[in-house]
Formats: sequence, structure tokens, C-alpha cells
Amino acid sequence: MSDYSKLNIYVNSKNRRADETPSNFNVIIPDGLLKVQNDEEFELTVISFHCHNNFYHCNNNTNKFQIIFRRVDNSIYMIADYLLTNGNPNVNDVLNNLNSLTYIYFTSTYNRMNNKFTFTRVYTQDANYYNMYIKPINAGSFLGLTNNVEFLVTSTGNTSLYPINVVTIKSICIGIDGDISFKYNNMESLNNGVYKCSDLILVKPIDVDKHQLIKYENVDAGESFTFDLGNRDRIKYFTLSVYDQDGNTITDMTDYNMLLQFTLRKKDETRKLLKSIIEYSKENYLVSGHIFDLINKMYNYFLKLISRSM
Repeated sequence: MSDYSKLNIYVNSKNRRADETPSNFNVIIPDGLLKVQNDEEFELTVISFHCHNNFYHCNNNTNKFQIIFRRVDNSIYMIADYLLTNGNPNVNDVLNNLNSLTYIYFTSTYNRMNNKFTFTRVYTQDANYYNMYIKPINAGSFLGLTNNVEFLVTSTGNTSLYPINVVTIKSICIGIDGDISFKYNNMESLNNGVYKCSDLILVKPIDVDKHQLIKYENVDAGESFTFDLGNRDRIKYFTLSVYDQDGNTITDMTDYNMLLQFTLRKKDETRKLLKSIIEYSKENYLVSGHIFDLINKMYNYFLKLISRSM
């Protein structure tokens, strides 16, 4: 009789509840289907993932910026909020969109050689409208600027700090939550080199053109996306969420298919047995060392007695 069993769960985000989205939905498991005994443990493996590259790179996570005017004394006189149009623009689309929104205050031109914008102020300067700034809230990638940092725009023109990047989503990341626990924590990086526990079970780079199929298939039975679970009773449900590489929810995520395989196996006692053997060997080594030390002392003692009697 086999010491393990497998259960495949075919997830189709189209079959979610009406109040859920492909970005975040629950998978309900019939009671008792995924149940573990005291001498068993769970293993989760991502077998496949498929979706079309139809989501927007310019979205609510990446489309907002402000125009700020400061007085002569540097106090704020005006702040205006702007949103780039959601979609999948190229650089010229971004340029035209930007000029249509801001032409009253500044104009933008594109340098194809260095892939940067130059912003030139056209609004008349006075005591209230003294200095003008662009401040990307989250649209820095499309403007070539740093998010949440004011960038001065002058009448002589100022070039963006970085090359324009219209591909803001580099990877699809699938996280799992709910009635699931990992035996060993996954880790992911945050700002400043800090790492945190992660719920990610799949990270798939966007390596196809728009509208093409993004796919991951574990055809070689690899263990890149295999996880030991710490559940000690049963799994009743789990929640799947979709993020980009920066942890932002992909709110307009397209529907996808995913195959998850749960393996239920008897606990491997090998590691526990090896640990016991190692501990036993350590104790034997200490006892043997102590006995050798006693014998050595007795030997030296008898040598002294013999030398005195001679």
C-alpha cells in the first residue's frame, strides 16, 4: 500500500463568486477532502498556471501625479491631481496623454536617444505661481521621475531623471492565504534589504507579448514551487491573490487557470532517526573520552609508582 496520496485541484478564476475578482477569491474545499492524521503531513505543488497578457501596465497603481505651485516663500499655493489614462501605452501614447492633461502649465517632448522626457514650463511666473513642480504619486515609471518627490520644471526645460518605462508589471505573483500554513516560512525582500515572511507560491515573469498566453508548466516535476504545509487537521478553504513584483494587487487581472496538487504522505521519520543517532553518537563520544581520560590518568599514576620503586 502506498504511503502517500495526491489530490489535484483545478482552479478556474471564472468560477469564483459574483462578489469576488480574479485578483482575490476563495477556493472552498469539501469538508474532509483534505484531512491530515497525526502521522501524516501535507505538501503543496504548483503544477501549472495559464492566463493571457491582457492586464494594464498603466493602472491605478501607476497612473497618478500632481502639479504643485509654490510661492516665493516656498509655501504651497496650488496642488492639482492628474491621472494618466489606464491601458498599455507606448512612449508616444504617454507623451500625448501627458500633453493633453498639462499643456496649460508645461509641455513635454521626448528624446528617443536617451528615452527621456523634457518638461518645459509655459505658465507665467508670479509671486504665487513662483516655482512649479511635478510630483509623481505612483506614476514615476511613466514620467522618468521618483515617486513622491517634487521635480522642478523651469521655462528652460528640465529632463527626467530616468529612462521612461512603460512595462511596469514584470512578474505575476500568486499568493495563498486562508486555511493554509507553511511548515517553513518563505521569504521575500522589502525596501532597504529587509525580508519578511511571504505567502507567494508562484512567481512567473511576463515573457510574452501583449495578448499572448503566459504559462508555467511543471513538466519536469521540479520542486521550485513545492511547499511543506504545517496544517495539522484539515484544509477547508484557501484564498488566492495576484500581485505584481512590487506587491501591488493587479486589480484588472484577467481570468486564469491553475492546477494545484496536494500530496498527503506519512511523516518521514528518517530525519528524526538520524538526529537520535547523532545524539547517541555524541553521548558515546563523551563517555568514551571520559573513560580514555581516566585510563590515561591511571597509566600515568602507575608509571609514577614504578619510577619511585626503582
